[in-house]
Amino acid sequence: MLIKSNVLSASEQRFKQAAFSPTELDRRLGDGPIKMTPPQKERRYRQLLAETDDPTCAQIGLERIINGNDLDSINYLLKGTLASHSICRIQLKDAGSNLVGYASGFLIGPGVLLTNHHVFGKPTDATNSIADFDYELDLNGMERSPARFGFEPGKLFYTNDRLDYSIVAVAPTSLEGNRNLSDWAWLPLSGVPGKADPGEYLTIIQHPGGQTKQVCVRENKLLKYVGDFLWYMTDTTAGSSGSPAFNRFWQVVALHHSGIPKKDSQGRTLTKDGIVWDTSMDETLIDWIANEGVRVSSIVADLKMAIGSHPLVKPVLDGQAPPAASPEKATVSIPRNGDGDGIWVEQSGDSASLVVPLRIPMPLFQKQLQSITAAVVKTAPKGNGPALVPGVGTLSGLPMEAVHIDQSTLGSRPGYLPNYLGTGKLSVPLPKIPASLRSKIATLIAKPAQSELKYFNYSVVMNKERKLAFFSCVNIDGGQQQDVGKREGDSWKRDPRIDDSFQIGDEFYRKQSTLEADRTANPFDRGHLVRRLDATWGGTVAEAKEHGDDSFHFTNCSPQFFSFNQGKQLWAGLEDFTRDVLLKDEEKGIVMNGPVFDGPDADDANLPDPSGSPHKDPTFGGVSIPKYFWKILITKGDSGLKAAAFLMSQRNLIMDIDRIKEADILEKFSEEDVRVFQVSMADLTKLTKLDFGNLADADSHEATSVGPRLIESFDDIRI
Repeated sequence: MLIKSNVLSASEQRFKQAAFSPTELDRRLGDGPIKMTPPQKERRYRQLLAETDDPTCAQIGLERIINGNDLDSINYLLKGTLASHSICRIQLKDAGSNLVGYASGFLIGPGVLLTNHHVFGKPTDATNSIADFDYELDLNGMERSPARFGFEPGKLFYTNDRLDYSIVAVAPTSLEGNRNLSDWAWLPLSGVPGKADPGEYLTIIQHPGGQTKQVCVRENKLLKYVGDFLWYMTDTTAGSSGSPAFNRFWQVVALHHSGIPKKDSQGRTLTKDGIVWDTSMDETLIDWIANEGVRVSSIVADLKMAIGSHPLVKPVLDGQAPPAASPEKATVSIPRNGDGDGIWVEQSGDSASLVVPLRIPMPLFQKQLQSITAAVVKTAPKGNGPALVPGVGTLSGLPMEAVHIDQSTLGSRPGYLPNYLGTGKLSVPLPKIPASLRSKIATLIAKPAQSELKYFNYSVVMNKERKLAFFSCVNIDGGQQQDVGKREGDSWKRDPRIDDSFQIGDEFYRKQSTLEADRTANPFDRGHLVRRLDATWGGTVAEAKEHGDDSFHFTNCSPQFFSFNQGKQLWAGLEDFTRDVLLKDEEKGIVMNGPVFDGPDADDANLPDPSGSPHKDPTFGGVSIPKYFWKILITKGDSGLKAAAFLMSQRNLIMDIDRIKEADILEKFSEEDVRVFQVSMADLTKLTKLDFGNLADADSHEATSVGPRLIESFDDIRI
């Protein structure tokens, strides 16, 4: 089809903002081992474990990803064949039913198809168009007869031009009346981000230029994530608009939609033959430098907010798996030829065989379908943490290490460095506490004029009345991060440099049970402000571990509700996101954290509270529990500092906790959720009453004009 100029322009603008060279990045990523941070390894391991339910298989899969190993089980091809059934060619027809072009699309739920906005920009674009399923070559190289279905935009049609996607209902019966759409499975969409990492190869199944179905296997190297989009090197042509891009486990990672064309010195788009392309030519002729896809996690997040309650969309968002294929349908659509030399599937009892004509035993075909569809529905393994492979202490294969803190050298800790990113306008001092709150500052016993508690790579200033930190600020060096393994338990210590009565210790937290099923004694966890991983960097592994262990001081701790629901995962994911931003290019950065004391009782969407009147935090076990926590990521850009501020609300979880019986706490709050917002520096200043100095000028302004912006998926984060 003819790609619209505005789609190309938008891709080119994002490409310029991303400021990278595809060929150079491709070279840097190479074809060898993929560099992953420990959080990235754990995230991918959890995804693999959710897919396989087998710790050994998950560990092997992770190692193959990291090591760039292309070996896979033979069922990789079978699973890909199954996935391909959901993909169709779209015949684009105008109001007079005249053919005007081709595109691709794929089923994402019962009777729901996904393609690009530049394919179907309005309902009438779909009215006369046709979806051709099974338009492909058989084993003998002969075209199969496609099953042709119409669209029903009156039943469902939704489009988003910024994300360049549309969904539309497909008629339940073929135009010939002899096939049912229910014969075709769909590809479940997962809203969990990070289903592939830069350096991995994607596979795209497509109908380029309206041709029969084709596959580009692992020739599409993922280069870079840029907001709601991702970039990859690929051989796909323009007819692939609307095609799914898969990771090596056949999860849909992106919707292919556009790219960056090669241009001459005058800025004119060139074809593969080196001549100037114009809009009268098909886009398959363009010489593409790199291609851009829309992240599936962004599409899922948008659908959830826009039309999540629609009866046809709800199964998509719920990740409903397609029904298992019946034995009659489990033929991989590869017919035998006249001499009986083709490939077919035979079933016997509880197993099936792929006959080629050699017989290769394999699990029941029905189970194969369930394995690839159910995998993307799950987002996490059962239990509270990743199962470990026998003989392997952690995801990285390193032994677990106990936390150890040498408090005899506390006086020599360097603490947070204001000039870490540079001097002058690049200097980031600790936040200033206003005069009205200075009486609440905890000072050092030996040095009453000082309040800054310095640790390795971070510093804390305490509120002696609340026994919690005003703030905790850390320097992060992405180039000196070390993999020190996972810690063995928690070993928290009070800081002897300030009065014990100014700190909340185990007298509060130890009341909680170690069993999640019995958390009514105390539902609050010890929540790090500065994370251990943020401080875990240094010249050697031993040095980095010492620095990370130093984060286990109660001065760097705050009570957070234990519930690991989606909101809590988002907050943890935000912490991983901010750290990964720095690790990716081995950059330096700063993260500031802290609680909001006596934050507003009003609905979170109204933050900050305009009344300015105090709202007391609820108490539990004699401790006032903050309703909100804040975080700022500070990096150095081309034009100076960049700051992005976020807020986590556990308000809905704890507002009435001081008035509820202990035995009823879990039942009352198990369905409540943590909420995460991106906020402006101005709003954060109002909430905390802290002076963040020059960070107001460094604000990313992603939440300035619209007010606090709810974060419902990792892809809502803007840095």
